[in-house]
Amino acid sequence: MSTGKVIEVTICGGGNGTHASAAVISRTKEFKVNVFTRRPKEWSKNLVGITKGSSWESRGNYVANLNNITNNPSEISTTDVWIISGPAHIHYGLLKSIAPYVKPGAFVGTLFAQGGFEWMCREVFGQRLSQLTMFGLFNIPFICKSDEYGKSVRIIGPKDQLLVAIEPATRMTETVKLIEKMWTIPTVTLPNFLTLTLTPSNQIIHPARIYGVFQNWDGKTPYDPKSIPLFYEDMDEYSAHQLELLDSEIQLIKEGIMGKYPQYDLTYVLPLRQRIIKQYGKQVSDPTNMYTTFRTNQGYKTVRIPVKEVQGGVIPNIDGRIFWEDVPYGLMILRQIADFVGVHTPNINRMIRWHQQFMNKQYILPNDELNQSLLAETGVPSRYGITNLDQLIGRHSTSHPTQSRL
Repeated sequence: MSTGKVIEVTICGGGNGTHASAAVISRTKEFKVNVFTRRPKEWSKNLVGITKGSSWESRGNYVANLNNITNNPSEISTTDVWIISGPAHIHYGLLKSIAPYVKPGAFVGTLFAQGGFEWMCREVFGQRLSQLTMFGLFNIPFICKSDEYGKSVRIIGPKDQLLVAIEPATRMTETVKLIEKMWTIPTVTLPNFLTLTLTPSNQIIHPARIYGVFQNWDGKTPYDPKSIPLFYEDMDEYSAHQLELLDSEIQLIKEGIMGKYPQYDLTYVLPLRQRIIKQYGKQVSDPTNMYTTFRTNQGYKTVRIPVKEVQGGVIPNIDGRIFWEDVPYGLMILRQIADFVGVHTPNINRMIRWHQQFMNKQYILPNDELNQSLLAETGVPSRYGITNLDQLIGRHSTSHPTQSRL
């Protein structure tokens, strides 16, 4: 990475992660930060990242100094680092939008690589990927929530550590330095992108919690808004148990892969509670069990369950990312990999089945088979031509050593 050169960063998408990353990364003149969004007119170049109540409160607020906010990627083709934000089910579309304008030597990464980001990049860029550096974060750098769209964001729970997968391996050292400089969080490399796909995170946390709260919902009757608990700090023991059931099935998938490929490194596919404690550290005041870990994590405070206002109260937001990201681009991916391994996942099946009834979809058929006619609408490996475990593990990187031009 060349010293003294201003690094141009473009964050793609208009969600919470874009808001917070734009504020944090543009804090220094080392970076020139753009935002690629469908709603550029609603953004302020002086977006504020509010840290009050978080472990970063002593730093004060972050005030952005954004360079360009646009819906036209041709205006930002000089970008050195492209960061895909937003839910996994829009990643492919974002990558297709920017692909013609990504210059050789650029970095292409994502805040959250759980939904098959690596497979998407291989399909979108093809052989051009050999000229790029690809990276994916294990988890978004912070729990955050836009306060006023395009104007301010609350940074609620910064991670104590970031984990990242990088290809090609020759770019690891430079990419880690770049990530640490952008988000000011110590960063550790992961051995492969499959670790990110299998990590127990949003794809089990969100569905389990929504199920725990709304399991008896008839799809119509509204709730009193005052009855809706907070997402994490009001965690109940039933929701925590649902999480444990899903988490255990991810570990069974991991064990099945390791049984057939013992040399393949999935060390960082940790049990969920262990992963949270590792990433949030002392922010978790009582790590006794899953229930207490969620309820006492400072980084999870004040986050609300997404609901939609209707006549007579509120209902779960069935149009939001918890349904349309975490099921087709989370649980469905886990389920197909389980099929590759030969592992039965009754709890993942049950969770998909409960959510799909409100999505007007049938991803899983009554006989527990995957609905082949809907797989193209999901992020499962077979969508990208990966149809068995050998292909999943043996897919060779298209990346080769190349100097990323910073």
